[in-house]
Amino acid sequence: MTKNDSLKERDCFAIARNDIYGVKHLMCRTLSWLVIFTFYFILPTFIYAEIIVELKVEGIENVAPGLVISTSGLEIGDELTVESVRNAVKQIYRTQLFKDVEIQYEKEGGGVKLTILVKEYPRISKIGFKWNKKFKDKKLLELCGLKEGDIGVETSIFNGAVKIRKAYKKDGYYLAEVKPVTEEVNKELKVEYLITEGKRVKIRSIEIIGNRAFKDDELEKRLKNREKRWYRSGNFSGEEFENDPDKIVEFYRNHGYPNCKVVDVNIVPDENKEWVRIYIKIDEGSKLFLGNVGFDGNKVIDTRDLIKEVKFKRLSLYSSNALSKTLEGIYSLYGNRGYIYAIVDPVEELSDSVVDITYKIKEGKPARIHKIIIENNTKTHEKVIRRELTIFPGDILSRKELINSQRKVFNLGFFKNITLDTKPASPSQGGQANEQGDIDLIIKVEEKPAGQASLGASYYPKHGLVGNLGLSTPNFRGMGELLYINLQKGEKLQTLEAGYNRPWLFDTPMSVGLDAFHTFEKRPLYKTQRTGGNVKVGRPIPRLTFTKGYISYKLERVKASADDTASLSSYIKESLGDRIRSVATFEVVRDSRDNFLNPTTGTRNDAEIELSGGPLGGSVDYHKEIFETSTYHKLFWRFVLGLRGKFGAIDGYRTPADVPLYERFILGGIGEWGLRGYRDWSIGPERDGEVIGGRFASLFTIETKISFEENLYPLVFLDAGNTWECFKEANFQDLKRGVGVGFRIEIPMMGLVGFDFGYGIDKKPRGWEFHLQMGKLF
Repeated sequence: MTKNDSLKERDCFAIARNDIYGVKHLMCRTLSWLVIFTFYFILPTFIYAEIIVELKVEGIENVAPGLVISTSGLEIGDELTVESVRNAVKQIYRTQLFKDVEIQYEKEGGGVKLTILVKEYPRISKIGFKWNKKFKDKKLLELCGLKEGDIGVETSIFNGAVKIRKAYKKDGYYLAEVKPVTEEVNKELKVEYLITEGKRVKIRSIEIIGNRAFKDDELEKRLKNREKRWYRSGNFSGEEFENDPDKIVEFYRNHGYPNCKVVDVNIVPDENKEWVRIYIKIDEGSKLFLGNVGFDGNKVIDTRDLIKEVKFKRLSLYSSNALSKTLEGIYSLYGNRGYIYAIVDPVEELSDSVVDITYKIKEGKPARIHKIIIENNTKTHEKVIRRELTIFPGDILSRKELINSQRKVFNLGFFKNITLDTKPASPSQGGQANEQGDIDLIIKVEEKPAGQASLGASYYPKHGLVGNLGLSTPNFRGMGELLYINLQKGEKLQTLEAGYNRPWLFDTPMSVGLDAFHTFEKRPLYKTQRTGGNVKVGRPIPRLTFTKGYISYKLERVKASADDTASLSSYIKESLGDRIRSVATFEVVRDSRDNFLNPTTGTRNDAEIELSGGPLGGSVDYHKEIFETSTYHKLFWRFVLGLRGKFGAIDGYRTPADVPLYERFILGGIGEWGLRGYRDWSIGPERDGEVIGGRFASLFTIETKISFEENLYPLVFLDAGNTWECFKEANFQDLKRGVGVGFRIEIPMMGLVGFDFGYGIDKKPRGWEFHLQMGKLF
């Protein structure tokens, strides 16, 4: 046998030996898998294919055994299966009462006896904090959400640390660390949070990477977190920074880059962990333009009306904001017609760098109102609310009419807040579901205090200190009626008045008001005393939205007198004495303001003609015409611009001398013809050095206020006005101007109160005047 033959023989032997070992190894592996399969899959079927004959719980101290058993889902008499055991353990763990759960089984006769072994979480006996300086223990205890006696679940303790750290991040301590440490003693758990506050982090720099279209400064202006400068702190807020990168993306998507995205954000602290550098990496994407607009599927609304809602022009930069407003406008059009289930899907088609948009519309059917449900009206009768609505059951749901109804109900003045909600209409009496998509309208109101009573004193610049007593029920009997009595007494002003107003007479929208009064007012040159009564009837004018007409009649005795007549002019002397005024007033008011106390949008127009004497009798003969218009516009944020113009003219039937002194127009101070920055009754034509007023007047006001929901708002104003002997002598280049600041507040027991500081620009000498206003204000 040669050497090569020996090698071949050894090789064959080795191969044969390896084959034998391989077969053995394969057999061992196969046997192992058979054992595992038998143990985990075959054997349990024999073990669990038994009936549960007994259930008990061990290891509990604070929890009832029945709770554990009922939670497990296992019951005596059930067949024991692998799945039922797994579910039982899961359900018991979910109670978060136990940190360990085990189920043991033991054969018992022809069934299985189960024992559920549990280990309870200990109860928290003490919660402490260490090394905290920024927040006190009481605040941290409130933040973590734990309290003594709670079950000490690890996740709850960990979540407490997360909440505390979030509060530190919000306050600028971005690198603060909170570590919970627990100690169990005698089955009670002590929890302590170890807090490493660090220092309030400031921003050293912000670098935006990948921007080519816009400079860093232009993008950084969009961020809440800004670099440290001498005029700003540069404090880093982790909570605000979570939204900062999205603001950059939003800016890009509104300026032609709809595919912009943030690739990476990196915050790098310095060695002392006092400063951070922020790196924001973005991918701008391609610059795109908006192209043609098309509509598909619209049948109810004409394409021309839809085009009016498009908020962008062809080939303008792509703008997500413009597209959102366009979509909102389209939905608003359909919503106003009751198509609340309409679906508008804007489909974009890109061609080179131009995006054409087709709005695919599925109009569906209009929704009608099935029922109107009023909730939370504890005092006000339902019909008081319902009679103000401009939308009714059976009507097509109109967003415009919903807003009108909400405004009218709110302007009753009886409610703090009014919210509208809808739900699918209830099934019919036969049990059939509503297939038309009709809805039930829910009106939720929050009532104001029902009555008002006031006792105190007020200071008026033109009347001095005046004591007052008032009783008022603006929602008498819950029927929207007004019942009031007011008494004021001071050296220059004394009033006693009582009245009743019913907004709906005989369940028709006709209002009626009755008033009786006695007033005494002392002016600089003379004093007047008026005693009489007034009746006023009003009704909405058909087909004119927000518009009402009023007719009133007043009969009063007016006594004008002066303590020293020797120094008075002959004109004033002729106006003194007793007279009877018999006056009829015709007035038309259109008021679309959203809130008559604190308007932010809408207008108010008032045209009034007053006829005294003549065929009405009495001893005072004149006619007076007054026109006033006010408009309100939202500017930005909470800023509201208010504009007002007011004109008045008065003349006698035969001669101007028929107009009594106390009916002439005198401007200054506050009131219906107030001009802030000037003393009361100080602006008007003079005779013999005395201001007697004019027969034509004009008044203009510009006011900008910051409107708060709490009915407290500051303002700045410009007033301008004057009065002349007649219209022919009017010179609108000779207007007395006043500027100033003030604020308004709604006080529950007093109504609306205003405080103004006005500077008279054309007053001699120039100076400031303080004005206190109550009641009706511009």
